[in-house]
Amino acid sequence: MSKRLPEMTIRSFREGDEEALARLFNSYTAGYFGPVRVTPRTWRGQFRRQDWKAPSLTDDNDCRSGSDCGRVAESEGRIVGYAITDYQPMWMEDGAVLQELCVVDEDGAAEIMQTLIEDAEKRALARGKSYLALQLSPDDGMATAAGEARGFWTADDGGVFMAYVTDLAGLLTELLPDLRQRLADSPLRDWHGALEIASDDQSCTLLLSSQLAELAKDRPKPDPAVGARPAVGARLAVSVSREALPLLLFGREHIGELYVQGQVSLQAADVEEALRLLHILFPPLPLFLPRAQWW
Repeated sequence: MSKRLPEMTIRSFREGDEEALARLFNSYTAGYFGPVRVTPRTWRGQFRRQDWKAPSLTDDNDCRSGSDCGRVAESEGRIVGYAITDYQPMWMEDGAVLQELCVVDEDGAAEIMQTLIEDAEKRALARGKSYLALQLSPDDGMATAAGEARGFWTADDGGVFMAYVTDLAGLLTELLPDLRQRLADSPLRDWHGALEIASDDQSCTLLLSSQLAELAKDRPKPDPAVGARPAVGARLAVSVSREALPLLLFGREHIGELYVQGQVSLQAADVEEALRLLHILFPPLPLFLPRAQWW
């Protein structure tokens, strides 16, 4: 059983909170695909722009004393969670939208979330709103459980995922540290070889092992600090449809599902092992895209 937090209070956002809130946002979303990491300046800047997706944290037409859009939970003088709620969302005249909810990773996190949701409900009701919508990540199990505990129900709108990889080499270069670490932490850690990924007119070959990961076409000289590169061992060629490529690389679809759908084809000595390897390198990842970062 989780320990109860020391006495917790909730107050409105104050300038300067962004230092702690940016750290909290980055730590809470670290395991998700999607969110752009923020600095205190960029986190605060999201809510300075007056557009359809992010409420102001200081100017609020319905709140004479400032704004209730940003609410901060504190316990023993430290920030343990926060919530961002838009009480004047576009196309939702009768409702309010809780669009960002982040808490510390420790005992009592569920209690913090439920308390922040309850706080947003009360403020929505005080403004004459008939409902509060939680527009949070459907992959965020903690937020979903906190909402259900407050009596919310989940509506599946089908979702949308629109993306096209225009620079395969650039994207894979950014992923290289993650690919090496995923392989090193897996049962296939002894695997090493060349992995070619092709889609439409783009093609890249990765040289992978549990020690190193690099693009074959751009091989720098060996670094004495890390030792010689291993000889290329196994060879695996993967052809991915244009539509399926971002779904695979961004962890939105399981490689096995794409393979049986015919959106991925393989050339490998052992197809079963190839699928296991690709699942290790590009595992399904939970998605978290806060409303303030929507386009």
